[in-house]
Amino acid sequence: MVAVSLVLAVGAAGCNAASSVLQRKANRDQPPGREFGPGLLLDLLRHPQWLLGGLAMIVSFLLQAAALDQGALSAVEPVLVLELPMTFVLASIVFSHRLSLRDWVASALMAGGLALFIAVLAPHGGATASMSTWTAVTATAATAAGVAALILAGHLARGQARAALFGLAAGSGFGLTASLIKVSVTRLTDDGIGAAFQTWETYGFVLTGLISVVLIQAALHAGTLVAAQPGITLLDPLVSLLWGTVVLGETTRVGPILSLAVFAAASIVGGVLLLVRSSSAHLTGIADAGSTT
Repeated sequence: MVAVSLVLAVGAAGCNAASSVLQRKANRDQPPGREFGPGLLLDLLRHPQWLLGGLAMIVSFLLQAAALDQGALSAVEPVLVLELPMTFVLASIVFSHRLSLRDWVASALMAGGLALFIAVLAPHGGATASMSTWTAVTATAATAAGVAALILAGHLARGQARAALFGLAAGSGFGLTASLIKVSVTRLTDDGIGAAFQTWETYGFVLTGLISVVLIQAALHAGTLVAAQPGITLLDPLVSLLWGTVVLGETTRVGPILSLAVFAAASIVGGVLLLVRSSSAHLTGIADAGSTT
């Protein structure tokens, strides 16, 4: 089951990467000085590439839900950081640009760091069924408050700071969405489809997922990939890891071996920073700002 969940998570990361590239390409077709808002979203909904990106996002969601049904939240969500190197590979194809050695080294750092991180922590278990409603509501409210604070800060900021803050909000929102999906699919598996539709988490993840999608569009439109992507990539697994271990009761290894997990996490962060600052991000066009307001 662990292997199946990881394979499904890799598939979800690939679909997310396809969605990012296609929707970034659609965003680039919009006037540079245009403000983000309902009018822009309506125009994007009429853009074929944006719609294809939306379809890829739906497939990613289904694969992610299947992965969460098979494995621990703390193990599945970190795999989604592979979306970033996959985004660069797909963007190099779409924008006809060859990746540099630095890009491949950064991708290897991320992939190797991820493999070591999961192997060291070995997340497992969890007791979704025994989690109280109060615990779930409190954790959801706390996470949502953090997302709201980032959104507010983003509205007050300008330029690349706005893109970075919206990216952090989107990543946190997707981490919350994944956590609620985990609760919902577990109840679906244990108690049937009727029970899943009777739990508030099912409707909660739909709402938080939609909000997170809008936040990604806001981040892509507000600034560069260099500013927006680190938050999107890193906050999702971080929020999910906290939910998995603190809220859902998933367990990981403890002791001195955790120093290896810290090293692995540093490798992942280093790979992310190398990629988003790569010349490929600019030469492919995926780092161009949609707006600098």
